[in-house]
Amino acid sequence: MTDITIPEQTFEAATALVEERYSRTDKTKPVLKILFDLSVSHVARDMALNPERYRPRPPAEMPNQHFDAVDPVSLMHTEVNLPSLPQVFIELRQVINDPSSSASDLAKVISQDTALSAFLLRMVNSAFYSFPSQIDTISRAVAVIGTQQLSTLALGTSVMDMFKDIPPDAIDLELFWRHSFACGTIARELANMFGDASPERCFVAGLLHDIGRPVLIMALPERAIAAAAISRHKKAMLYRAEKVTTGFDHAQLGGMLLRKWNLPFPLVSAVLYHHNPDKAQKYRDALYVYFANIITKALGIGVSGDFFIPDIKDERWEQAGLTPEALNQLASRLDPLLDAAFSILENPN
Repeated sequence: MTDITIPEQTFEAATALVEERYSRTDKTKPVLKILFDLSVSHVARDMALNPERYRPRPPAEMPNQHFDAVDPVSLMHTEVNLPSLPQVFIELRQVINDPSSSASDLAKVISQDTALSAFLLRMVNSAFYSFPSQIDTISRAVAVIGTQQLSTLALGTSVMDMFKDIPPDAIDLELFWRHSFACGTIARELANMFGDASPERCFVAGLLHDIGRPVLIMALPERAIAAAAISRHKKAMLYRAEKVTTGFDHAQLGGMLLRKWNLPFPLVSAVLYHHNPDKAQKYRDALYVYFANIITKALGIGVSGDFFIPDIKDERWEQAGLTPEALNQLASRLDPLLDAAFSILENPN
């Protein structure tokens, strides 16, 4: 990451913004103190490089009406007019679910989609993997990474263009996917650090963890806007505010969507429980996405819809293995990893 000089005024503005984000937390807790310092550093740098992202935007007015609960099952079946799934997604799922299919069948399907192929090749040739030699074909990528791992990456990343027609004033998709990609990157790194979950699966779970948000915005835009306003005015977590305006939250909606797509249960579980990982004890994916999401929000990367950082006991971090020492170790590797991730995301060629 290129070093830049950050003006004192910018650093002070970043500190004030991060202080507000942490207004629900006890920053004297060792892990949160480390995270706070990392937050100020990252936000100050981003402020210096991208000042337009930090222009004051008044929040929507606090709603004063009562909201009746909506049945999310009925919503998924009747009211959500989702964009069409990419054909490659459908064909990949068919190949994966066919016990007679081979690695070459998977490579053939992916190779038919030039944009997806280019995206995956950028990924496997990046610092994500740091392979010693160039991988120039999907067949070679399958051989090096593995059928299941590459198919998981392909399924997850093939949906990234699905919501491109949502009006930009409803959700900034560039910043939404930036947050999601960073969350996936950090979740993958946590899986690598602790070695008890699939790194590729954790990456895709992080990438898709908030996919219920654009779905909610498409289906119930007024309630989604009201939830964001409640969250900001009441200093409440967004998923709790969504339950006030709809009776469910974006995590539940996202989990239902992935289940509808017949994605593997560990992925569904990680998305469904990324705010409540204790409910997904069979797989560690949800736990890594939970912490990756908090770290990504704390660093101010992209937009998740949440402004405030939750107050988490040090014991919860440390029980997951994220001691202050482990967090510092992670932080020492984050900048090059995130630079590599955003290079993959932003490079059109």
